[in-house]
Amino acid sequence: MAERTKLAAGLAAGTLIAAWYRRHRRRDPWEAMLDKALPAIVVIRVNYVKPFDGEQAGSGSATGFVVDFERGLILTNRHVIGTGPIRAEATFVNKEEVPLTPVYRDPVHDFGLFHFDVTKLRYADELQRAEIPLAEDGAKVGLEIRVVGNDSGEKIQILAGTLARLDRNAPLYGGDGFNDFNTFYYSAASNTSGGSSGSPVLDSRGRAVALNAGGCNASASSYYLPLHAVVRALDALKRFETPQRGTLRVVWRHVTCDEARRLALSPAAEALLRRHHHGDDTCGLLCVDQVITGGSGSEAGLEPGDLLLSCGDKRFPDFDALESYLDSNVDRAVQLSIERGGASKSIRPARAESLHNLVPSNFLEFGGGVLHSISLGTARSGNLDAGVGVYVAFAGFVLDVAGVPAHAVLTAVGDVETPTLDAFQDAVAKLGDGARVNVRYYAVGDRFNAQVALVRVNYRWFKLQRWRRRDPHLNEIPVDANASFRACWESTQIETNKTPYTEDAPAAATFQRSHATDAANSVVSCICKVSFDVLHAVDGVHDWHFAGCGIVVDAERGLVSTDRNTVVTALGECAVTFAASVELPAKVIFVHPTRNFAIVRYDASRFDGVSADRRPTSAPLRPRDLSVGDALEFVGLSRTNPDQSLSQKVTVTELSCVNIAQAHVPRFRALNEEIAKFDQVLNKSLGGVLVDEDGSVSATWSCYSFYSWSDEKNYEAFHAVGVGVARKVQAPFNSGSLGVCVRCGSLYAVEGIPRRSCPSLGRNQGR
Repeated sequence: MAERTKLAAGLAAGTLIAAWYRRHRRRDPWEAMLDKALPAIVVIRVNYVKPFDGEQAGSGSATGFVVDFERGLILTNRHVIGTGPIRAEATFVNKEEVPLTPVYRDPVHDFGLFHFDVTKLRYADELQRAEIPLAEDGAKVGLEIRVVGNDSGEKIQILAGTLARLDRNAPLYGGDGFNDFNTFYYSAASNTSGGSSGSPVLDSRGRAVALNAGGCNASASSYYLPLHAVVRALDALKRFETPQRGTLRVVWRHVTCDEARRLALSPAAEALLRRHHHGDDTCGLLCVDQVITGGSGSEAGLEPGDLLLSCGDKRFPDFDALESYLDSNVDRAVQLSIERGGASKSIRPARAESLHNLVPSNFLEFGGGVLHSISLGTARSGNLDAGVGVYVAFAGFVLDVAGVPAHAVLTAVGDVETPTLDAFQDAVAKLGDGARVNVRYYAVGDRFNAQVALVRVNYRWFKLQRWRRRDPHLNEIPVDANASFRACWESTQIETNKTPYTEDAPAAATFQRSHATDAANSVVSCICKVSFDVLHAVDGVHDWHFAGCGIVVDAERGLVSTDRNTVVTALGECAVTFAASVELPAKVIFVHPTRNFAIVRYDASRFDGVSADRRPTSAPLRPRDLSVGDALEFVGLSRTNPDQSLSQKVTVTELSCVNIAQAHVPRFRALNEEIAKFDQVLNKSLGGVLVDEDGSVSATWSCYSFYSWSDEKNYEAFHAVGVGVARKVQAPFNSGSLGVCVRCGSLYAVEGIPRRSCPSLGRNQGR
């Protein structure tokens, strides 16, 4: 009994000791900090509506954190917010989602601020109205940190690290997209990755000492943005003001004393510099790394290699001191003292420009493309003048067809110089739909290599529209998400020339009849090149531009038959070219749903009054069943030189049924079609016809597209197919039982094909 009593007493004592330990044990400070910080950290999902300023349209996810709960402000990266139109939403730790409205994006540094409507949070009490305080001076080498955010697309990841550097020059990510400059960055080996952009860099007290911005794929290094500029911008927004940002259009680089000495820093200046820093690890000074053309720094005479001794009354300023000085003197003259070649000098006063004026806040939609002024970042990467030329953020349909790529700069439309977006808008607004005009441009990074492209204006499908951005103040943001988007971006449709462009001059083609046989020469005028440009990605089309061979089946009415790998869908712009000398616009009037051919129509009246040998002729179609052993002659267009026709003798060796597997993305594929194969491999061509000895066309050499599941690529193959089906569709044109809409030019009745009424005129009207 005594032993049992002792055992019970021991257990009771152990229980009391454990309870006392749980109450009095010292809690891990990181655990307590994270409990308070996590409710303030959000996952941000962004849809980038339009390509803008070197970035493409798309979607992504990132991180942000609440810095002012009452005002609904979330801090994240500038490359997350972007400068173009976006839609974004934030997801809090309790799974609540709220729409976001951009209220500020810094012109240079990688930070921006979203606003959310606090009243939309139905369970705000669960979040403890949490916000993370900013400690812009809290960073120091050796500080233990936690980076908390949506790393690698996960909801929450907590990465540990130790600050190793506070004086790293801004990382250069490359490309035409956003790159920060004129600031220090912090670095640590926390190994952050995609999705962690905008994460807070927290100390043990739960304060944000920096903002996670990027990292290095080849190592564990992560780069953090200091918060000095963030605090200044946040204070201005709380006062319902736009943060002032000044610049000389100069890229500065921090150099150490040893490097400055190699740049001819005088011993006297170095002695003053070292006394000023008192042996600080960041002892050094700012050096001019690049002077951007057209800026006030260039006008003041600054040159690369100049060492900055003072700005105003501030001696040996660092990035933050120089930035603060320029921000407080926007549109005023500033005084800088520099040393060049070992001699001190004061440059003439330079006006501090507003950085907000050097970042595009509006764009023009032209031909499906996005055009805006040259941003400061693009001017920096391409060594350009930010005020001269129009930047192509997205080429769209019209410019892409003409061969003008994205990230090009347009400098003239016809004879009109276009140094600004307004000048370009005025120039193209005077052109009518279908007008052709030369556009002069150069590629960013190759500005001395001017190029010219022939552009065909298209206002039928793409209206000329101007979009302007306005970042609202905190007291002006609408509650509704759609109204909020409209408050930030407003559009205006630009009036254009209502007179469509027409060409009435007679067309005359010069056909090269240099083949060995009369049969081949007789059909040269029956074939043409067909070009097709897809307007919008519909029907599973796998590319934007197609070219193939067409056969004139009715020269009087301008009807041309081609394959479905050339005219891949009815929604596109088509043109036919005869003898590489006459190009005429064409309309798609019929695409067969299961067979590999389509019919387009050009204006045959353009050849009125032209001699017979210089105008297209109808192909003599003779439908018949091909047989093994048939001797035919191929006549077609060269793929590399379309103005040259090819001919070759062939013999049918095999007949089979076409068998094309379904593609990864469903699209047209020919079905139930008999094809012929030959004893020889035909020359590489765009297609053509197969003629008998008497010159009659019995088959076409048509292109078939198929998808390879093994390597997930699209391929082409040519096969011979009889002209029976094409002749059957052509017959109603001659008999008058086929209607073509006078207004839209579309086919509305074909014998043997399901009828449909024309939306413009009805079933029985046509021509």
